[in-house]
Amino acid sequence: MTTHRRDIPALPDLVFAAAVEPQRLADWLPPPLDVVGLAEDILILRDDGRLTQVRLAADFDHLRLTWESLADPTRRGSLTVSPLGVGNSVAELEVEPEDEEFANRLLDALAKEVEATFTAG
Repeated sequence: MTTHRRDIPALPDLVFAAAVEPQRLADWLPPPLDVVGLAEDILILRDDGRLTQVRLAADFDHLRLTWESLADPTRRGSLTVSPLGVGNSVAELEVEPEDEEFANRLLDALAKEVEATFTAG
């Protein structure tokens, strides 16, 4: 599995909050993904017109979010956020099956949401 990285000019806790908080998650996931609902640890997504359920697990101590499709356990991934100098973070994303374009779109969308939410003046 390839790790995709994106430097984000914000504190790690803020980046992770943008990634896991349900309302923010709904705001930054790029098309064709659309959040339909959240029940406990199950995220319901519309993916290009099809509904899919994804189990989420957030580790707030290690700033790590993992997910797995309930219908297809081979579709899974993880996002880890780490400090990168003063006031900066690095987001590391792994997705299966490997899809570099999708991974880069996710990281770009997350970075834009963090910038719009936490660094807009």
